[in-house]
Amino acid sequence: MTRGKEKKNGKISSDRQVAVSGEVYESAGDVVQTGGAETDKTAGGTKAVRFQSFSERVALTVAMLVLAVYVVVMGGAAFSRFRNGENIYFDYKVARFAEENEDEEKGGVVFVGDSITDFLDLDKFYPGLDAVNRGISGDLTIGLKRRMDVSIFDLEPRLVVLLIGVNDLGRRTAPEKVAANLIDIISEIRERLPGTKLIVQSVYPVSERWGKAYFKRVAPGVIKVNEVISEASAEYGYTYVNVYDELVDGRGRLRDELNNDGLHPNDKGYEVVSEVLRPIIDEVLAG
Repeated sequence: MTRGKEKKNGKISSDRQVAVSGEVYESAGDVVQTGGAETDKTAGGTKAVRFQSFSERVALTVAMLVLAVYVVVMGGAAFSRFRNGENIYFDYKVARFAEENEDEEKGGVVFVGDSITDFLDLDKFYPGLDAVNRGISGDLTIGLKRRMDVSIFDLEPRLVVLLIGVNDLGRRTAPEKVAANLIDIISEIRERLPGTKLIVQSVYPVSERWGKAYFKRVAPGVIKVNEVISEASAEYGYTYVNVYDELVDGRGRLRDELNNDGLHPNDKGYEVVSEVLRPIIDEVLAG
């Protein structure tokens, strides 16, 4: 028993109380310790304990506020990157392009675009063509505008084959805005690489396999974008290739036998595209 304690009627009385593991002891000035944690019940001790508890609550509240701000900021940044077509895959591909460019010879052909280009096997469908693939799955026109150095200009190509825009439409970007972004891309290529040839493909048709709501939203926009970039070809000095008509069925859908998911060409689809595109590529390069 700690010095100064006095037990009375099963209790201990003294000048101050100490609660230990659910039991209350009183001491004449000493702190009682057992195997549990102690709580000082003197006036000063109670104030210190309460102050400590209040400080802990303040610290916890501040920490939670900081965490909430971090989540909001980082979540907003992530959403902004998503809206702009940027993500981990985008970053990876851009970094990979930069590495590849160090060993890539200049003056070749560059295919640039989104997943339809990214998934394209150039060796299989364009054999013998000195070409590199600069497609990024999921990319948007605004994403391409930010990566044009590493995807196009650093390579100083003889010919650029461009196909992009369907993902913008899928994210509800107005066809007029998509077309305007495409014209911006074309204008920058014309300005920075005046000697480079440029082929702009029509945006490909889609089908309900990708989703009925998606088809209903995107299909009319594809037609509008194609109308604009077709009419602008003479003004901006590029070759417009209408691949759309070769891929679409009588109902305005991407032909079933040319795709598996309603958006991306399968091997048969890529064959149809190359049958249209390869002769024009050879003709432009020879010109």
